[in-house]
Amino acid sequence: MSLITFLTRVHFADRVLEDALPEALNRLGATRPLLIADAAGHIGDTASRLEHALPLDAIVTTFPQLGPSVPIGRLRAASEVFVKGDCDSLICLGGKTALDFGRVLAAFEPGTASRPLIAVPTTVANVGLGPVHMPGLMASSGKLRQPALPAAILLDATMTLAAEPHTLAANGFNALTNCIEAFLATAYNPPADGIALEGIRRSSLFLERAVSEHGNLDAHRELLAVALNAGLAAQKGLGGVEALARAAEDEIEGTGAHGRLHPSVMRPVLAFNAPAVGGRYQRIAEAMALPGQSDVADALVTMGQRLGLPERLGTEPIDGQRLDSVARRAAADPANLTNPRHATQADYRALLEQAL
Repeated sequence: MSLITFLTRVHFADRVLEDALPEALNRLGATRPLLIADAAGHIGDTASRLEHALPLDAIVTTFPQLGPSVPIGRLRAASEVFVKGDCDSLICLGGKTALDFGRVLAAFEPGTASRPLIAVPTTVANVGLGPVHMPGLMASSGKLRQPALPAAILLDATMTLAAEPHTLAANGFNALTNCIEAFLATAYNPPADGIALEGIRRSSLFLERAVSEHGNLDAHRELLAVALNAGLAAQKGLGGVEALARAAEDEIEGTGAHGRLHPSVMRPVLAFNAPAVGGRYQRIAEAMALPGQSDVADALVTMGQRLGLPERLGTEPIDGQRLDSVARRAAADPANLTNPRHATQADYRALLEQAL
């Protein structure tokens, strides 16, 4: 088992759950966890494996499954359950919703006791690091500190094998995009740049293989490593692709897994940013092992097409009246603060028009 200690403790190995979960709880002195899961935490045997990995003396309180949209009332309810159940820790199982919700809950109501979090990802989109995007919670709560980092992250590629190919494609493309945008972000962070480039390289080698070869454990392990790289590098910031995609997902129902819309806005955003990135697109092309003079945006959009992701936003149910709202959300998104080139609401409106 590999133990990685950048930012937090990361246990990374196949079938590490059964050994690392009891160790993580013991290290925290925790015996009464509150278990939080989303739909991705109930695919295949993930939930039953976690249940069987818990120590025999653990007294577990289970919070009802989270849906894709989480209102502030759910956060307050989870906080009440934590207190009433005399819980001493959080275990978050599943995808981005469960992991981000747990990070917000761990930081909710500053006067309360510590709520250490153990993250158990079952997707390759998010490992519990990087920025948290839960606008319904972040904007509504006056009792919120900075979202907490997990005390431990258990990365077990066997927990990701049940994902459907279309979900895996979107999740994997999200992690790849986050690596790209972290590398391009305006903050100065050379270690994050190196981590991001390595994530781009691994994703270029293994994302399509994982989607086309269902159950390929080696490919899933590599994509989980990309998600870890993305989470670590995203401390530097993200950019316009993430801002626009999140805004569209927030405004339009039924857009699918996070990451599905990224290829559709990739080309206009990268073209907009080109004057501000210097030679960084060439370094991305090198990490992707593209032939000389290749266009990075074209290569990424073409990869998205091979993965079954939409090339243009025009395939989504978005009308002209909503474009202004999406552009407003994108301009206000924290990811926009580190976009390589300053982008206004009007800029995002124009980029959306190009993506249709």
